[in-house]
Amino acid sequence: GFIALLTVFATLAETWSPERRARAFVIASVVFNLGLLGIFKYFNFFADSFADFAGMFGWDPGFVTLNVILPVGISFYTFQTMSYTLDIHRRQMEPTTDFIRFAAFVGFFPQLVAGPIERARHLLPQFAVPRAITLDNLQAGAMLFLWGFYKKVVIADNLAPISDRVFSDPANAGPGEIFVGVLAFTFQIYCDFSGYSDMARGTARMLGFDLMLNFNMPYFARTPSEFWSRWHISLSTWLRDYLYIPLGGNRLSPLLTYRNLMLTMLLGGLWHGAAWTFVAWGLFHGLILVLYRLAGADAALARVPASGPAGIALHGAAMALMFLLAMLSWIFFRAGDFTDAWTMLAGFWTIAPTWSLGRVLFLIAPLVIIEIATRFSGRIQPWTGTPLVLRVNLVLFLVYASLFLGSTEGQNFIYFDF
Repeated sequence: GFIALLTVFATLAETWSPERRARAFVIASVVFNLGLLGIFKYFNFFADSFADFAGMFGWDPGFVTLNVILPVGISFYTFQTMSYTLDIHRRQMEPTTDFIRFAAFVGFFPQLVAGPIERARHLLPQFAVPRAITLDNLQAGAMLFLWGFYKKVVIADNLAPISDRVFSDPANAGPGEIFVGVLAFTFQIYCDFSGYSDMARGTARMLGFDLMLNFNMPYFARTPSEFWSRWHISLSTWLRDYLYIPLGGNRLSPLLTYRNLMLTMLLGGLWHGAAWTFVAWGLFHGLILVLYRLAGADAALARVPASGPAGIALHGAAMALMFLLAMLSWIFFRAGDFTDAWTMLAGFWTIAPTWSLGRVLFLIAPLVIIEIATRFSGRIQPWTGTPLVLRVNLVLFLVYASLFLGSTEGQNFIYFDF
């Protein structure tokens, strides 16, 4: 059936103009890619949701769900290959005639499973250049890998049992434990995902490849738009370039701009997983993007220099508020269902000194100190431009911390599920 449909489509395409034919093949490519993603990742979700809705009216549609295994990294390489097709259609790059080179771009192992979602115009040309293993690349790549490894095994994996215990049974959490669980997950997901990205970038660098920066200290963001320019940058820029801007971006009326923001974040939430809690997470971020835009927060902060007591207090308060909003959003991202999410939202505001809080603060303290120093020095990486003695001490700290403080219970990468 599929072959017959493809034959009919190709036959019809021969009678069309080149522009119409090109547009038709692009649409077919996008539909095919999203169709595969939809079948593997979302078919059961929508089938179950429809069955539950129909059951409210006493109707049993008798749907059967698909017993299939989700291909590893399908959300990442689907978006990656779609960007190749769309960039060629937009004449932003020339197509490659080397299938091996294209396959290497799609299946590049360091970032295949959980990103960054590379653009073809950035990564594909690198396969056309002879690779050279250099001492500079080995040093830079090893530092990136070690930094990501530390964030994963020392911070994320040690925080996982704390957050798992609270999120698995929030109804029986003690005073202050919900806040601690959410705080633990806030840093767990950041260190887990950015740790993977750093290790992927470090591995690629050692092989002579350059992958895009995927995280840039997002918890120092002052507004939602700044947060999304620092968090999962490869996804946020993909959604901006291939969804938000084609919808009209901010070039239309304010009402349509708000619609575009909400729709982009809703689909961004759904990209993360087939659950209504992910949709709620996306809508939450869409809502705060709209509210901040209505308030003109980005422009207002830009008018006040981050210097002097008043400026420092204003920008610091904006960072604290944005961090709080990010924490609240992670409740929907991590909660098993809405019942658990409402329970956690209700209990979040109780803060009490507990042993778990002390452990969380102990684990995140080095990261916070290093990132504060990095953020206010204007550097991207903690070791960039620092004296040799500081770099050596940082390496020793990361190695010994990973050896003696690393979790003995392996934890899967969170974004392996997406």
